Parts: sequence; structure tokens; C-alpha cells
Amino acid sequence: MPVFDSPITTDDTSLNRVLGQKLPVLLYLYSRADPALDSAVRQAAKDNAGEILVARIDVSANPSAYARFGRPALPALVTLDGGNIESRAASIRPGDVEAHADFLTGHGPMPLQSEAESEAKQASGAAPVHVSDASFARDVLGSSIPVLVDFWAPWCGPCHMVAPVLDRIAGAYAGRIRVAKLNVDENPQMAARYGARSIPYLVVFKDGEPAGELIGAHPQANIERLVNQALR
Repeated sequence: MPVFDSPITTDDTSLNRVLGQKLPVLLYLYSRADPALDSAVRQAAKDNAGEILVARIDVSANPSAYARFGRPALPALVTLDGGNIESRAASIRPGDVEAHADFLTGHGPMPLQSEAESEAKQASGAAPVHVSDASFARDVLGSSIPVLVDFWAPWCGPCHMVAPVLDRIAGAYAGRIRVAKLNVDENPQMAARYGARSIPYLVVFKDGEPAGELIGAHPQANIERLVNQALR
């Protein structure tokens, strides 16, 4: 099969042939041009040439393909390997393209939601928020509800293991606690202040003070026990 370093355009007629070739496929679904997304899709094809096939389809002219993937909110992404869906995202932004391409090539974790969906959940408190040395006093120490802080780093395998658990806890306890993530490499001041030498390091803060901690990738029951102690 030739190596494609730019996106290929497909339609209802040729989609099965595209999905049936050997390489994993990143499929971009759209109904109108978006220069920023078009650029991100082209870059993904260039960066991952030979590893994945990047395809695009205008679903306004190809309703069967749109129905096939559940009519997601556009623009959308679907990644497939061997014809099987590996990940998907609706209402995507340019950063989602790179995240799903990295996942499909084995260079990143599975994106659980699009950037837009993530921001909406963060605003409602139903998803972890990212904090920094500069925002820690305001977002953590000054919070009116307890805050569970995950001291983590991108290179830390156990940190990625515990991340889905923290996502679930953020949703389940929305409005009662806040889950925050602090990258220790980018924010050494708070990491040093609170002794984050082994990560993941989970600290629950209540009224501006540490009220409990866990070191390592603990199961959800242990983390919920820590959270519930702060809610008493």
C-alpha cells in the first residue's frame, strides 16, 4: 500500500475500502470547512505517514457514513483499527486530532472526551481541573469545598493508571469536592512545598490545609475513603 502523507477524501461508496486496508484509520467527519481543523488533520497525516491513514468525509453529502457512526455532533473524529472503532470524539477542536492520532499510533493514552466536552465538564466541576503554582492558592487553598489534588507527571505510568479513577470521582462528587491535577515538572514550587517526592501523590485539602494523603495508584475505594473523610 502506498504511504499517504496527506489526508485522503472518502465517501459512502469508497468508505468500506478505506476502512478495510491494513493501516489504522483516523477518520475526520465534517459538514463545513474549518481552516484550523483542516490544518490539524493535514499535520496528523504528515506526522504519522506510514503508521496510520488519515481520511476525511463530508457527511452532509454522505448520510450513510454519518448514520453509521451514530450522527455525532460535528466536527467529529473516529479512529478504527481492523474496522473496529478504537476511539471517538464529537465537537472536536484541533488539539483532539493530535490526541487521537497519538492514541492510534500507541504514543498516548485514549482521549476520554473532546476538548470542548472536557472544558464543559471542568466548568461544572464534573471533571478534574489543572492547577499551577500561580493558581494553587486561589483554586485549592481558597476553595469553599474540599479539593483532591493529584500531584502527577506525564512520564509517570501509575499516574496514567489512576487518572480514569479520578475522572469518575470528579463526576460522582461534583459540587461536593473538586479534583485538581498539578504537573510536578511544570510546577516545582507547590510540589516541593507539599513533599510530592513519589507520584502519584494524592492530597485532599480542606479549608486550605492538607486533610489526608495517599501515595501511589490506589483503587477507587481507597480514594473515595480519603474523600469521604474530608466531607465529614
